[in-house]
Amino acid sequence: MPGIGKTTLAVHAAHRLHDAYPGGRLYVDLHGFDGQAPYDPAEALAVLLHAAGAGGDLPDSLDERAARWREWTARHRVLVVLDNARNAAQVRPLLPGAATCRAIVTSRSRLAGLDGASSLLVEGLSDEEAAALFTRIAGAARVSDDPEALALVIRAADNHPLLLHWFASRFRHRESWTLRHLLDRLAEAADPLDEFDDGELVSAFRFSYTELADPTQKLLRHLALHPGPDITVTAATALVGAPPDGTRIRRGLDDLHDFHLLEEPTPGRYRLHDLTRAFALRMFGRAEPEESRARAAGRLFGHYLTTAHHADLHTHPHRRRLPAGPECTSAYATGFRDADDASAWLARERANLLAVARTAAGEAPAYAALFPHVLAPVLRRWGTWTVTNELYGAAVHALRALGTPYALAQTLIEAADVLAQTAPDEALNCAGEALELFRGLGHPHGCADALFQAGRAHLAAGRGEASLRVLDEALTGYRQVGDREGEAGALNVQGAAFFQAGRHGEALGRVRAILGIYEETGNLLGRIHAQNNLGEFHQSQGQYEEALAHYERSLVLAQRHGGRQELDILDTNMGAVYQATGQTARALACFRRSLESHRAHGDALGEVNTLINLGTMYAETGHTGEALAHFRTAGDVARRIDSGYEYMRALLGVADAHRASGQFTTASQTYEQALTAARRTGSLLGSAQALSGLAHTALDTRRWGPARRHGTRAVALYRRLEAWEEADDLRRRLLEHPEVTGS
Repeated sequence: MPGIGKTTLAVHAAHRLHDAYPGGRLYVDLHGFDGQAPYDPAEALAVLLHAAGAGGDLPDSLDERAARWREWTARHRVLVVLDNARNAAQVRPLLPGAATCRAIVTSRSRLAGLDGASSLLVEGLSDEEAAALFTRIAGAARVSDDPEALALVIRAADNHPLLLHWFASRFRHRESWTLRHLLDRLAEAADPLDEFDDGELVSAFRFSYTELADPTQKLLRHLALHPGPDITVTAATALVGAPPDGTRIRRGLDDLHDFHLLEEPTPGRYRLHDLTRAFALRMFGRAEPEESRARAAGRLFGHYLTTAHHADLHTHPHRRRLPAGPECTSAYATGFRDADDASAWLARERANLLAVARTAAGEAPAYAALFPHVLAPVLRRWGTWTVTNELYGAAVHALRALGTPYALAQTLIEAADVLAQTAPDEALNCAGEALELFRGLGHPHGCADALFQAGRAHLAAGRGEASLRVLDEALTGYRQVGDREGEAGALNVQGAAFFQAGRHGEALGRVRAILGIYEETGNLLGRIHAQNNLGEFHQSQGQYEEALAHYERSLVLAQRHGGRQELDILDTNMGAVYQATGQTARALACFRRSLESHRAHGDALGEVNTLINLGTMYAETGHTGEALAHFRTAGDVARRIDSGYEYMRALLGVADAHRASGQFTTASQTYEQALTAARRTGSLLGSAQALSGLAHTALDTRRWGPARRHGTRAVALYRRLEAWEEADDLRRRLLEHPEVTGS
């Protein structure tokens, strides 16, 4: 039943159970019955994961997000309130993954499909409870002399706690009224919404609404147009078109809050009850001309777009942007002190920005064309890939209609950049169309950008050779236009492709070239990354002194000019060198410091790398259980962020640990999984390592045929990659067994 108090009861219960759930309490409104589109379970999972601090780059699919949620709740004893659910299918993926957690779900439907759930029907108050509630709010002295009228008021409210609260609040503030006068006013206010024909609920809305001053009525009507979950004073001011200082709107919001027509779940952020929104929308249609809706929406779009643009200027000051048109000049935009302030606003307004951008995509082509461009960096971080596709689709459609080929090409480039890791083939299509447009415009710089994005997409799809060919073209383009930063970016992706393919000499050449560019241009952050990459190369070759020297050079620069992420990466890498050189205590300190920071800041890729390093360290020191735990967690996180290469690395670690502990069957099965993952990502080195593991396991169990088959293929791959030491070691062990060689 709407407004019966389900949410209030759930939230109250969550507060009472606070001590039993030290991991925290989380809340999400699923919008099942409030006139807005019900939350897709994948988006609801994104909200929960970000609220839990387990966000970062999110995977696209519902199953992967649900797995990540279950993984997180398995490690945290939490209470989750899933409010206003549409059906059981919406709820199931959101349920925690451990019996130590609890979920409280509210819904207007019975959710019979939730197996194992205990149901509690929230009914109206008893007559005694209703009388006590009304009396407590209105005051005993005002109601004690007419118990019959009080009973009629309770009947008019149908014992509904929300209605009783409204009636009693209005009555308390009208000292000249009697209960009989209240009953008369309720009768006069009858004008129900269609869904509450002849019901008293709408009478209560009408009663409260008529008590509002005209400006406050207008405010309520306009608040109902906001598509997001909550609203700030500034956004409300933009909707109404009031003076930008927001003073009048703030007073109106306070009045609506006092009348219980508006909630303020957190200071300065307001939310309409679903019934209030429905009523206010009806009133808007009756009181406002149709063109006022479009004007209000335009002001709201302008507020969010311009403020997001200002935030992006702080957080990504060197980003190439489309020219800011009139859509980015709202008088209602918010300013920021610095990048941290801007980042905090983007995080707070995430759900509103997505809702407003999606609304603009269907209603306002001029804004639809710009929202994904302005939000591109955060769309990549938020992991809302379905919404991202939708927004870019609307932007591309709008820009085609507007006939702006440069803006269209640039938007396609950004779409490719955002989609490369999750939808590489779609990213490749975007980059290809952008390339044709830029060629038609005679824009060589844009052509280089399009080729660069095509190279990234090929690499993400496991097509390393194609990536290298396209990146060569991008490099030529960047050099022709004199873009040294673009050249360094293309060289960096090429270096990654060479490294993943095991072509280490060529990877080293690319990293050295990048360092030279950054030294020439004075890019200190680039020098930090290049020195680190050089350290990684030498470390992979077992050249630990050279690796540590590069890491230390990078660290000196990072401490002066870098940020948290650079320092965390260096901690992980230096820890690996300490581990390899027998300095276990120093290695463990580095790894733990890095892991704590990566998790605190939602850096999932950094978390995977650190977990793999910890797993390797524990395996080498004989702590197999600890090693397996870290490798498995690394694999879970890698799947969560859809990193096939890191998932392969985690599988190899698991397989090695099983083999070392004598679990040969499990080891072989896991090496097979790693081999599949390596082939999927195009990693020849990973394939060689998995085949080598299969050969060693077969030798351990005296299975000569599989040992010969897998070993021969692994040796051939190692030689192709010029990994002579690995090839010789495996071949030497194979030769120790005549049964394998047939000699």
